[in-house]
Amino acid sequence: MDGMNPHDYYIRQVLPRLDTVPLRHCPAISLAPRADSKPLGDCALLMLVGLTGCGKSTTLAQLGAGGIPSRRDVADCIAIPYAQSLAGEALLPVSDRARRFEATRRFAQAVPGGMAAAFSWLWLRSDAQKPLLTEGIRGDAELRFALSRFPRWRVVELALPPLQRLRRLSGRRDEFDQVDEAADLDFLPHDLQDEARALLSRGEINRRALAIVRAEARNYGLSAFAAGDDYPNYQRLDVANMRPEAVVEAMRDLLARPCL
Repeated sequence: MDGMNPHDYYIRQVLPRLDTVPLRHCPAISLAPRADSKPLGDCALLMLVGLTGCGKSTTLAQLGAGGIPSRRDVADCIAIPYAQSLAGEALLPVSDRARRFEATRRFAQAVPGGMAAAFSWLWLRSDAQKPLLTEGIRGDAELRFALSRFPRWRVVELALPPLQRLRRLSGRRDEFDQVDEAADLDFLPHDLQDEARALLSRGEINRRALAIVRAEARNYGLSAFAAGDDYPNYQRLDVANMRPEAVVEAMRDLLARPCL
């Protein structure tokens, strides 16, 4: 990187090599500084977070969220091509979820804060509508980075135990859920493996879901952020016994509150 900081490396060595115009569907967002914009890290933002299968997409769809890129978007235009560039690879789209997790892990090894840092590289047009809502970070390292560096971000985590997430993931039909990796149960705590094996044999969870959660667990673990009480801008919703409608109403209540 010749002494460049990670953001400068991205702007000079990665962004010019992207074949498509990134984030075309988010006109209020740019990847390079503009006179009419300010860094997203300085903006009041509600960030919905959680591990795969906890209900983020369902909740955001009901809230009609838009305008701010999702984690998938930012991974596609920042984290994945950045990792590919560092490795001397061609900058090509990656659809397999295990390979995406591997690329974002390599990005986090090179860039402190990982995807939280990537989001802070975005620039938001000053006349963008409020409130700002998106989903994008996960795991202890990303959450600590965001909560400590960007006090105007409010982070709400949807927490759901791993077996319930596996059930949900097994039942959903999302074209994004592509994975080409062997699945096993060794990533689960021992006290959950027998129950997961029984669920698998009854067809209540499938190997595709196991492979996705296993790949994610390598990066971000299996549990919600344990140190949330240390941060005033963090809130956790334990959604195991909440209907989707109740989760949406809780988020609407949070969105109605004034941002700092």
